[in-house]
Amino acid sequence: MPPPLGLKTSPAWIHYERIEEGDDGWWKVRCSHCHLVLRYNARVTGTKSLIMHVERCLERNLEKPIRIE
Repeated sequence: MPPPLGLKTSPAWIHYERIEEGDDGWWKVRCSHCHLVLRYNARVTGTKSLIMHVERCLERNLEKPIRIE
């Protein structure tokens, strides 16, 4: 039986840190690999854009190492 609605957590979140939530419901999140700050809203975009960024970020990291501070 699947978990109740709202309790499922995306695997994308192991690659991001939530910075702050705006008044409009959009979150600022930081990629833990390249430190790029993205905007995220679960009701509008879901985590697909976050997952796509991590995939591209990790591919770039394999080709050319990213300096992590």
